[in-house]
Amino acid sequence: MDLSVIIPVYNTEDYLKQCLESIPRSDIDLEILCMNDGSTDGSLAIMRTAAQSDCRIEVIDKENEGYGATVNKGILRAKGRYIAILEPDDYLDGDMYTVLFRLAQDFDYPDIVKSAYWNVDESATRKKNCRYRGRIRSSMPFRIQDEPLLLRYHPSIWSAVYRKAFLVENNIRFKEVAGAGWVDNPFLVDTMLRAENIVYTDEAFYCYREQRVGSSTSAMKDMHVPLDRWHEMTDILEDLNIKDEAILNIHAYRAFYNLKVARYAQNYTEELWLEGAKRITHRLDPLIVAHSPFVSLRDKKLYERLENRRLESFRVIAHCRTLITESYWRLFG
Repeated sequence: MDLSVIIPVYNTEDYLKQCLESIPRSDIDLEILCMNDGSTDGSLAIMRTAAQSDCRIEVIDKENEGYGATVNKGILRAKGRYIAILEPDDYLDGDMYTVLFRLAQDFDYPDIVKSAYWNVDESATRKKNCRYRGRIRSSMPFRIQDEPLLLRYHPSIWSAVYRKAFLVENNIRFKEVAGAGWVDNPFLVDTMLRAENIVYTDEAFYCYREQRVGSSTSAMKDMHVPLDRWHEMTDILEDLNIKDEAILNIHAYRAFYNLKVARYAQNYTEELWLEGAKRITHRLDPLIVAHSPFVSLRDKKLYERLENRRLESFRVIAHCRTLITESYWRLFG
């Protein structure tokens, strides 16, 4: 079998039908594993109805275990040479899986084939380019050190296919925690850093629905979630002995981004946040914080306060250049 599409489903009845219907018929051998994670709404009935008219769909009904455990079970069950993960509240605009699998064939089956994606609003009436579309220059297989921009923005692990043997051989799995829990973040870092060859296309198919009511950002209960995921990503970088400055610069930016998000959690308190923030800044290299063009001047000052130390001279020009570049792509990309 060419490709297994894993759809981890928990209470997404309002979006699930659109998601399933968006997977076009194809000439590649494809299976769709609908993993019902103990949904209490009408999601299971929608999947079973879809399976009656689409022989590619297999419905696996199980008790609630969380996003990570559900996808891991799907990976173990998958028969495909490649694996894709599709969020049940997102959808495809075009035949993404055929295009990505054909690219895999063209380039002798790389570890990852990745594409750009669309950000869509809640009503799915407006589409915006993802922040790296038009900015990845490699036309041949590459390693993430050549295109570190793929690590900076929202992970969107879903606009990609992963060679199953690559995941198995490297023991790459999702963190198994309650709920969704941002487990896509360490999965992105683990796969991208371990991949020997990545192929990218700037075509966009995957439609990522932003700010859905009840999404992991808008409904975050525990402020420790983004902080814990950052520590797990740091563990991966340390285990792999990553010294690439561009990757470390982006990882430092992610530290302060996750700290900002943690302030919106339902259980946020300043005391808890400061405790978590200091655990993060203790693990950051002060030279990387000082020199990273992605870490804002405000965040560099925050680092100085939390660590009670002065940083080396900030690279203000590099930071301003980054701000100008990002503003351009936000407006015109």
